[in-house]
Amino acid sequence: MKGLFDVTKIMFEYPEKWNDVTAGEKKKYYFQIQRRMAIKFPLQANVLQHLKIDAVSVIDFWYCFLGKQFNRTPYWMYTKGVKKAKETKEKKINIKESLIREYAIKNNFDIRSVKDALEFFPSEMKKELKIFQKIIK
Repeated sequence: MKGLFDVTKIMFEYPEKWNDVTAGEKKKYYFQIQRRMAIKFPLQANVLQHLKIDAVSVIDFWYCFLGKQFNRTPYWMYTKGVKKAKETKEKKINIKESLIREYAIKNNFDIRSVKDALEFFPSEMKKELKIFQKIIK
């Protein structure tokens, strides 16, 4: 059984193995592949998203349409999930989400306002959050 990234790797890098991808695998990953294709080709993806459309034929279309244009899997096929993006953002500001929430609750602020302050005034807000962290410990 192949995973999503195995199927996309075969689609772009190993066209000789495309016949080994079963119809069941194509149906299984139809939505995820469509979603990724919509990043770069939104018009084509929109046309191919009807409820009664044959998912296997759509995946075969993407293979024929893009298989010869790329010899490696394109960068836009790899998108960050919500959890990964959140972790990256948290590492960037180096302040935990739980501390931001607690700060907002104690000061009767909206969490979004605190996050906006971190984005627009990072140094001042980080100082204030570090002082808050020392106070609550």
